[in-house]
Amino acid sequence: MPTDTVLRFGRFEIHPAERVLRIDGENAAVGTRAFDLLFALAKRRGRLVTKQELLDIVWPGVVVEEHNIAAQMSTLRKVLGPDVIATVPGRGYRFVATADPPLPEAMFDPAAPSQHNLPAQRTRFIGREAALAGLARLLPQARLLTLTGIGGCGKTRLALQFAQQQLEMFPDGVWFVDLAPLNDAARVSSTCAASMGLREEGDRPLIERLCGRLGTRATLLVLDNCEHVIDGVVALVDALLAGTSGTTILATSREALGVGGEQIYPVRSLSLPATDELQAVLAAESVRVFVDRARLALPDFEVDAANATPIAEICRRLDGIALAIELAAARVTMLSVTEIAARLDDRFRLLTGGNRALPRHQTLQAAMQWSYEQLAQQEQWMLRQVSVFAGGWTLRAAADVAQVDDEYGALALLTVLHDKSLLVVDRDVADGRPRYRMLETVRQYALDRLNECEEAEAARNRHTTHFLALAEEADQQLRGPGQDAWINRLRQEHENLVAALTWCCEASVDPQAGLRLAAATTFYWVWNGVELGHRLARAVLEHDRTAADTPARTSTLRAISKLSLFRGNYQESLCYAQQALDVARRVGVPRPLVMALDELGSALNTVGRVDEALQLHEEALARARSLDDASLLPLLLNSTAESKRSAGQLDEAEHCYREALEFARRQGGRLGMVVPLNNLIRVLVARGQLEQARSMAIECVPLVRDHKVGVDLLEATVGLASRLCEHQAAARFWGAADQTLQQWGYKHQPVDVDHTAPLIAESRRALGDAAFEAAEKAGRTLGFEAAMLELEQWLELAA
Repeated sequence: MPTDTVLRFGRFEIHPAERVLRIDGENAAVGTRAFDLLFALAKRRGRLVTKQELLDIVWPGVVVEEHNIAAQMSTLRKVLGPDVIATVPGRGYRFVATADPPLPEAMFDPAAPSQHNLPAQRTRFIGREAALAGLARLLPQARLLTLTGIGGCGKTRLALQFAQQQLEMFPDGVWFVDLAPLNDAARVSSTCAASMGLREEGDRPLIERLCGRLGTRATLLVLDNCEHVIDGVVALVDALLAGTSGTTILATSREALGVGGEQIYPVRSLSLPATDELQAVLAAESVRVFVDRARLALPDFEVDAANATPIAEICRRLDGIALAIELAAARVTMLSVTEIAARLDDRFRLLTGGNRALPRHQTLQAAMQWSYEQLAQQEQWMLRQVSVFAGGWTLRAAADVAQVDDEYGALALLTVLHDKSLLVVDRDVADGRPRYRMLETVRQYALDRLNECEEAEAARNRHTTHFLALAEEADQQLRGPGQDAWINRLRQEHENLVAALTWCCEASVDPQAGLRLAAATTFYWVWNGVELGHRLARAVLEHDRTAADTPARTSTLRAISKLSLFRGNYQESLCYAQQALDVARRVGVPRPLVMALDELGSALNTVGRVDEALQLHEEALARARSLDDASLLPLLLNSTAESKRSAGQLDEAEHCYREALEFARRQGGRLGMVVPLNNLIRVLVARGQLEQARSMAIECVPLVRDHKVGVDLLEATVGLASRLCEHQAAARFWGAADQTLQQWGYKHQPVDVDHTAPLIAESRRALGDAAFEAAEKAGRTLGFEAAMLELEQWLELAA
């Protein structure tokens, strides 16, 4: 390396001419010997440098003890951290940091030639820096290192690149053995021997001769594509690990070998763009591979602002699978990247025509089929059945949908699929229960097999049955102390709920199942997608062409009315609420009738028919009290209070709100408490009881800090700020509340508008139009979390 060349790696810079190490541009405190040691390793980056070689370089002509190296290395690691220089126990050290930008090979001292049969690669190796560094840390500690991963994820390419980097560590040879062409596990040993030039002779067993040949020699054996001849591989590996002392084995397989002492290294997909911004797209490994392979066909192919988004979409939808991305890139000669992205729903027909020699790497379909054919019949069944899940699943759900006797049977089959790299386990979940999912490419392949076997309708019916049971169980718990846990659980199953409701609209499913599912998820959709919930509920209602009078139909009509009300479609809400009550009266089941009365009362209140609303609310309350069902009372009392507030009956409204709050506290669900609390704030503001209103707002803050219902507190506090003559705060909170409601698809309720509008007008008069509009605009830019933080701080100051 020329002395005027600066070597940069991360935050560090080596300046040979000045003989200094700089960190973030500042000189680091390292001595002469430490710098010489670092520079010597950097010049030989990537290869093993023995202790004796370092002694000869750093202390030329001087007899010193080996502990001098250890002392200088300790100094360097205090400055550089543990990830720049790797220790190879008993042998030496290796510089493993990546230069930025990479420097030409000619600038480094060449490595000594090593005996190997590694095939030359025809395309550039891109990315995987973290994987290579991770493997370099693991290899000195494990004699068997197995790279596992889904077919096409790049295990072989990574193994070859890593083996190339390790040539100097294994002076007695690096041998690559491709097992893909084998159909007989008994041929593994002979294939390995042939790769090393060892022929069968006499009666001496071949494995014994291999052990004798390798003995104590420092040799790396790369066994590629082990999964289909795994029994033969295990026999060979066991014998070599027991019969030699210098042999290290690097294996690639879609599943672990299961040999004692095996170190497994899962090969992840290529990194994906974090956002669609151009720089984030360009930085992703998957995009870099796509661009590199696309340029093999179109040398002038570039990523720019116009095509960055579809390229990012291609890489994400292909899960960062290297083979899939390379095959997609090959299509740029005939299709634009936008057209490629649009055709990925049919990816197995699109992604064909690769140039690889192996048939199973010539198409994405073939790569998936290879894995599928390695599964036992029951394992194939499980893979097909779980393909109906969207967004992952639990162990219980898998057992239900796959019709396995119990969760332990399901666990055994899922474990096999995981071990064969066909599903992913997500352990970082809020409730501590692992979730399972497939990469979308695997899921699409499994869905094709499900349809091909004519099992799709039955599997989707069982999927719907499972999530209907879950939703109805949740509906019973959503207003109690476990409310947050159940909402989070439904949130985890959001995509499955959408899939089940969609299936209920498309197939020959009992319409009652769809109606029940729509009704049971109403409370969830109010806070997690009011527009989507409304659309799905309408769809299942339309699918029920018999329109039979049932409790489920009543509840779905009521659900649509409620969701319409939150969306601000008040006439639609009234129409569906009236239908719900008509059906409920004909059915005569008490609880659905009470709920329908309440829903119609709320709908009438929003359109100004307050007297009729009050009559229905009073009837609903009377029926609920006669049922001795306290679970309904917080909702019914709050609805009644809303109508009384619309009628100007503030004393009676306050009484109902307080009673609703009392029942809600007993139930323990925070949302049941928050709604009457916010409404009480409005009543107290209207009556001039500002200190009580402020106290209730402070009580409300921790209940809503991380929930959408906090926007209602923002809006309620607008009036409090105005009455306290804090007009600047009133304008900001109004801007934040109005903007957030619009973004989430909600509308201000008429009774709240009637309360807030004159107070906003008062703040506007006090500030003047220009100042008010500036403060309101600033509030709109806050974002929900920032607005809630500002509200909390303002309430503390107001105290």
